[in-house]
Amino acid sequence: MSVKITILKTRLKTAIAPLLLIAAATAAAVASYPASAATPEQDFAARCAASGVVLCKGLDSASDIAANIQSAGDGTVQGSLDTANKTSGAGSLKFTLRAGVSDSNIGGAYSTPMGHTFNVGETIYVQWRQKVTPEFLSNNTNYWQSSVKQINIHGPSSTCQGAEYTTILYGDGNKPEMYTNCGDGFDTNALTNVLCNGSCTGDILLEQGSSLISSPNGDGYNCHYNNQVAGTGDGSGCFFMPANTWVTFYEKIQIGAFGGTTSAVDAWVSVNGGPYKQFQRAAGIKFNTNGDNNFQMIRLETYMTELRKAAPVTTYIWYDELIVSTQPIALPGNNGVVALSAPANLRVTQ
Repeated sequence: MSVKITILKTRLKTAIAPLLLIAAATAAAVASYPASAATPEQDFAARCAASGVVLCKGLDSASDIAANIQSAGDGTVQGSLDTANKTSGAGSLKFTLRAGVSDSNIGGAYSTPMGHTFNVGETIYVQWRQKVTPEFLSNNTNYWQSSVKQINIHGPSSTCQGAEYTTILYGDGNKPEMYTNCGDGFDTNALTNVLCNGSCTGDILLEQGSSLISSPNGDGYNCHYNNQVAGTGDGSGCFFMPANTWVTFYEKIQIGAFGGTTSAVDAWVSVNGGPYKQFQRAAGIKFNTNGDNNFQMIRLETYMTELRKAAPVTTYIWYDELIVSTQPIALPGNNGVVALSAPANLRVTQ
């Protein structure tokens, strides 16, 4: 029996490299994973012990939080250990976002070195878990109306520069989106998925799934600018952050040539232990030369760049299980399997 791979109607008997790469990555992840990870704590420890991990933070130590927390704009400390809300361990990192505060730096940040200097040609893999209250979502939609920063991966000299990848929750519905260089977003042409760079005409994708195929046969979230409706991860619609739900975020950042346009990002979400569903897929990203040529730091954030006005209700955001690696990171509770989608337009026939 021979294996044939059909790509866009072209049958190629020998082009099995993509499947081999997927199989090799999966096998490597499983091989480095302990035989048993029955509890959430064991599962997290197993992911931390996997090959390539350079940073593992359970965010359940008061001393670790105190050592890395940064104050809000008014000098108060709003980040703390919460032992009641967690995905594993003794607790999680909770930020309090206070009613009546209109400072963009409303809650401060947690900042730490990644444990490895990521240079041109390397790939950053980062995974974290996050939860918000219903009031967080309504405050952002109705009052803050801001791009609330969640995580910032950056070079040593500044958080706003060419060596920067930031993930935000955008105020018009609380969609996660990514950008680089202080705000250069990853909107793409809806027909080709080519990066817009401010020049797209016609339909635009704010989020991009693993393929551009629409529901029900697609995979991931394709969020159209002119039709921002909720999707289910099967091709059409947008991913909106749910309330009172732990969401696993997973990002892959390929660092291209300094000054060139060869960087790329892929990002996924997993809700309630479900499979990864892609929400960001962009290539041809410019690595601007207005800063560092490497990435060393990571921040868990609350900063609101365009905060419009103070909200009337105090609310909270939690972070847990932060991992940075040079290799793919397994999905929580998935026995070491990375479990990402195969390349778009790829199928196997016998």
